[in-house]
Amino acid sequence: MPKALIATDGSGYAIDAAKRAKELLAPGVQYTLLTVEPPPVMPEAAPVIGLETVPITSPEAAEELTEAYREEANESLDRTAAALGGSADSRERAARRVEYGDAATEITRVAREEGFDVIVVGSHGSGFVKRVLLGSVSQHLLHHAPCAVLVVQAHDQA
Repeated sequence: MPKALIATDGSGYAIDAAKRAKELLAPGVQYTLLTVEPPPVMPEAAPVIGLETVPITSPEAAEELTEAYREEANESLDRTAAALGGSADSRERAARRVEYGDAATEITRVAREEGFDVIVVGSHGSGFVKRVLLGSVSQHLLHHAPCAVLVVQAHDQA
């Protein structure tokens, strides 16, 4: 049975990509939803972007942050699974997986190790400058994935 790895962050773009891929891929494809979160172990006194740049100075703070990432990951997977319409007892139920690290690297690694036939990823349609400065997960996958990559372009949300 063909296997598709759907990379998701739970955003509207990622959910649209997952739904579009399900329309495009043949029936009977086995889906695995993957989300990648920052590493759960933070170095002491490392700044955390998005959390008011508060340094992580204690094991308790690091554990709280790790738990927040874990919850965010599971919510992302839940939103994507719900959008795909597979119920818990359905044959269409997608497997779920959470990895930690760099998104592009982890998606590539999982696809290689698990022998996926296709990776599905949404494209936010970032401009040239943003791609050059921040890199692009889809761009990395196109060059390094061990299988086919389906990049679903984001629709205008205006």
